[in-house]
Amino acid sequence: MHLLRVTIPAAFALVTALVLGGCGILEPTPVPTLTTTASPSPTAIDTTKYIGGVIDPSNSVWFGKDSGGDATTLTLHADGTVAVTYGSNAYDYPGDTWSVVDGILHVEVYLDATNGSAEYVGTWNPKKSVVDAVLTTTLSDKKLTVTLTQQ
Repeated sequence: MHLLRVTIPAAFALVTALVLGGCGILEPTPVPTLTTTASPSPTAIDTTKYIGGVIDPSNSVWFGKDSGGDATTLTLHADGTVAVTYGSNAYDYPGDTWSVVDGILHVEVYLDATNGSAEYVGTWNPKKSVVDAVLTTTLSDKKLTVTLTQQ
């Protein structure tokens, strides 16, 4: 009888261990995770191609009177070409171009055989929100200044 007393508690402990240990064998059913569509990342804007790093020159029009008293209008097309009205003259050739390098506006327009090309170099004036430019001709060495306001 003494043997039976030891065996029953031992058997009970063995059964308990098997039942409780068996719970670890069964893994819980995974809960499906919600999938979300990631929102598109914002497109980075390259402000190095902006006049002064703040003004997008593409498809913009600028106007001012130069130091010689003539009205000047620069129309900067998105494709990098430019149309210029200078006094009573208008220039809009496919080879006339504009670009921005290090925040400085560069415009080159062919005028004629006497003057060559007109080169405008303009810097952004943040206090006045204008472009202060210098016009130099390549052949006649004419120099004028012009303050241009965006229209």
